[in-house]
Amino acid sequence: MPARIALGLVGAGRMGTTHAHLLARAVPEVRLVAIADVDVVRARVLAEELDVPAVFDDHRDLVGAPGVDAVLVAASTSRHLEVIRDAAAAGRDILCEKPLALTIAETDAAAAAAERAGVRLQVGFMRRWDADYRRARARVAAGEIGRPFLFKSLQFDAELPPLAFCDPAVSGGILVDMGIHEFDLARWLTGDEVVEVHAYGGVLAHPELAPLGDVETAVVNLRFTGGALGSVELTRSAAYAEDVRTEVVGELGSAFVGLLPLTAGALAVPGRIAVDATPLDVSRFAAALVAQARAFARAILDDRPVEVGGAESRAALAIGLAAHRSMHEGRPVAVTEVTGADETEASAG
Repeated sequence: MPARIALGLVGAGRMGTTHAHLLARAVPEVRLVAIADVDVVRARVLAEELDVPAVFDDHRDLVGAPGVDAVLVAASTSRHLEVIRDAAAAGRDILCEKPLALTIAETDAAAAAAERAGVRLQVGFMRRWDADYRRARARVAAGEIGRPFLFKSLQFDAELPPLAFCDPAVSGGILVDMGIHEFDLARWLTGDEVVEVHAYGGVLAHPELAPLGDVETAVVNLRFTGGALGSVELTRSAAYAEDVRTEVVGELGSAFVGLLPLTAGALAVPGRIAVDATPLDVSRFAAALVAQARAFARAILDDRPVEVGGAESRAALAIGLAAHRSMHEGRPVAVTEVTGADETEASAG
């Protein structure tokens, strides 16, 4: 195995462009060798900017190109399964943006395709690679806050993405596209499973979302297997800045990430509050995306499994789909109601 992974990028939109720039300047284990996008002009502009040698307008040409070791999938979520299947069939290891797919059935199909082909499939839950979140998880796991009984998290975007992206049939809508990060954190940080959700949503600042069947603001209440409770707040309309904050409250203290609107983690126990400040010139989560890509490359180079695979995407997606159903049906929904469902919950109205 070479010292660097030859990586192909599928998707040259907002996230694909972010990944490409970080790979080019901060991931020494990776060499970006190809970019594919249905908008081939956009792909070509990005490739020329970063001196990437190959450009394609069809992902199938990229995954089949000689010399490509692995693929990073940053296309629209509705296309993830198609790209994963083709990349797996070509024998390429895969790092895919969250979620793997928009339904449980398609998520299972994506994982099965990778397993049949014997390739790695890592899902892009990049906050698991964020230094502050990793410290918070270590503190909870070490018992520093005692038994967790409350999970609190919020994710605020400063502006609305393009309407075409907001369509639940394309991205899963706010509860899947945005909420899935929080639902993954709820499981990962507490070490427990979410069993029931009750979600509320509103179209208050962006009425143009209503015809799509989605909202720009949502609140989701969570109930965990062990009895802990939780809440997740989401909005695409926080004009002041992107804002992400998370807290796990336990019997002995609290572990939290985020000081409005800065990146920071902290531990609060009786008589002491310790703050882990991050330099203000560090872009929010850029370091986490770099760490995620490096871990993916190291798994290939060291011939070992990835740390965050399809099972994690399935579990978090199930919570998001349950929340979507709860919001539209106006009732609490058990997560087991949507696991194994074949219908596209995220596109239901």
